[in-house]
Amino acid sequence: MAFLVATATVADFEAWKSSFDSNDSFRTEHGQLGYQTFQSVDDPNEVVVLFDWDDAEDPRAFFGSEEMRERLAAAGVKGMPELSVVKMVDQKSVIEPSA
Repeated sequence: MAFLVATATVADFEAWKSSFDSNDSFRTEHGQLGYQTFQSVDDPNEVVVLFDWDDAEDPRAFFGSEEMRERLAAAGVKGMPELSVVKMVDQKSVIEPSA
């Protein structure tokens, strides 16, 4: 599995999120396996999405496609998102003990 970190500025977070949700099946058809969305605490129109992506598909090529660029623009994404493919090297979760 590949991970894609996409960082973007959007015109309106709620409008973007609605469009993002409605495009879920389109992304899944092209290799998306899952995602986590984040919103900046300093700027509510700055978003980061961590995608889980199928290794057999190139997420950067998908996001660079004409159809996806049109969908991003329609969702209110300002410019092209910054895209980075990363691999997980470690993970830790801290679980609070129950009282």
